[in-house]
Amino acid sequence: MTVTAIPDETTADLTRVEQQPAIDDPHVPEAAAAAPTAAGSEIGDAPTPVDADPCTGADDEPVGELLRVDPCTLVIGANVRRDVALDKPFLRSVTDRGVREPIIARRRTDGALVVRKGKRRTLAAVETGRATVPVLVEPGEPGDDADAGDRRDAIDRIVDQLEENHHRVGTNDADEVRAHQQLLDLGLTAGQIARRTHVPTTRVKQTAAVARSEIATAAMERYDLTLDQVAVIAEFDGPDGPDVEAVKALTVTAAKEPAQFAHVAQRLRDQRADARQVADTVAELTGQGVRVLDPNDVGGAAQISGLRLDAQTPSGTELDPDTHSGCPGHAATVEVHRGWNREPQVKVVHWCTAPDEHGHVARWGRVTPARGDAGGDGEVARELAQAAKQAKVERRRVIANNKDWDSAATVRREWLRTFLARRSAPRNAWPHIATTLAHAGHDLRRAMESGHPTACELLGLTAVGSVHTGRPNPIEALAATATPARATLLTLAVLLGAAEDATGRQTWRNPSPESRAYFAALRDWGYPLSPVEQLALGDIDATPIPSDDDVADGAEATPDSDTDGEDHAAATDADEAAVNG
Repeated sequence: MTVTAIPDETTADLTRVEQQPAIDDPHVPEAAAAAPTAAGSEIGDAPTPVDADPCTGADDEPVGELLRVDPCTLVIGANVRRDVALDKPFLRSVTDRGVREPIIARRRTDGALVVRKGKRRTLAAVETGRATVPVLVEPGEPGDDADAGDRRDAIDRIVDQLEENHHRVGTNDADEVRAHQQLLDLGLTAGQIARRTHVPTTRVKQTAAVARSEIATAAMERYDLTLDQVAVIAEFDGPDGPDVEAVKALTVTAAKEPAQFAHVAQRLRDQRADARQVADTVAELTGQGVRVLDPNDVGGAAQISGLRLDAQTPSGTELDPDTHSGCPGHAATVEVHRGWNREPQVKVVHWCTAPDEHGHVARWGRVTPARGDAGGDGEVARELAQAAKQAKVERRRVIANNKDWDSAATVRREWLRTFLARRSAPRNAWPHIATTLAHAGHDLRRAMESGHPTACELLGLTAVGSVHTGRPNPIEALAATATPARATLLTLAVLLGAAEDATGRQTWRNPSPESRAYFAALRDWGYPLSPVEQLALGDIDATPIPSDDDVADGAEATPDSDTDGEDHAAATDADEAAVNG
């Protein structure tokens, strides 16, 4: 709000606040006189004494008069605070509840009240149209800092103004959680708390969720965690009790690797969602009398997709689950994978736990159990067994990293939405824009032809499909009215959307030069790469390969869905070769 000096004769119609010059400030004009105390009404007619200090024996000192005063009649005195920061929540609070803490002032020789402490409260009261504010009038005069006595008073004023703000400590997140819980216990809803305290509703919902979780509240009390982090921990405290391992992982990550917190949280969310889907399918299979195996420990079982019923069945005939359902060795594994649309899908793989015993033969040849026992003696057999074990270990690594990639993609896209909602692009965005446009790679050309679907998604727009539809792209409408800074950001959004659309599970294994440039740019602009994303830059190994001791003898991971085309087909063939010989 602009602070302007008001002439004396307009006192009755004051709507603005007079500003007195600060010390040694030649640019601020001398303040005009404000209205006398007749503009306000007294709350206490006489000075209120203070009892003598029993420790120091100090004499009684009056604290002054407590008045109700029209804030427009107050004169803003010299103050160390220049930026009053009249933010919207503060103004709403003053609008609804008024000024709750008295403004400290001194009476000038002409009767005007000069604000000594409470400049921000005064200006907020004027801005919001409050009729009166509480004012504590201290003994003494404001002074003009002209003589030695006034200089001493000025020193006291400056120290007082600094101390009033420097030594204030705001309530921490834990205090806020407790206070909101008390208000909830008193019958207020989250929306009512938000309105009464002028705190965003989303934050009140967070505090309420934390307050309902004993383990989240305990974590906040014990560790230096943010409200956002503790709210995530509260997600893993359900009706059946907390997921202790998840809580432990989140707490350790928040303390030691806070930049990775969002990635760890998303992986845990995905794992929990996958476990729920798996549990439903396992219950259904169990109800049908099907034995369910641990996908990571199938023993000597073989996938029935690599078997035929018996030696009399024509070679190449696949043994289907319905035909095999009557076999005593019939079993299944249940896992969740994510396809091209990143939506989780349950995958059931059928097995025979003892194919030789039940007379099955390999679909195209002899059967080799999943144990990896190549049969026979000597060095060749040992090498084959070791190769089979290494194939299992590598496949586990691929499956683990694929799942980590899916979780990281969720975090990355959410970060991109926030990043592209800003008003302007980073200062160093133009080199990336120019290089990408000059290169004109396949990823960009494909995105242009398909109407930039991922860029539209990240910008919160509805994609219209291929450019051949003839319909205008919604990004065009934004660009038509955008400022130069925003137009630059939209250009960057188009390029980042094209790069993001080209990423997939193959990226961490075989990153293209375009993908490397994309992830390097995101890293430089503040995105915390997850370990599996760092593989696209060749920085580290992601999920470590388990040692032989970590792999159960004969354990085999089932082939997982991928979006890699020929790469996926080759991996699947390799898996079946390892299982079926």
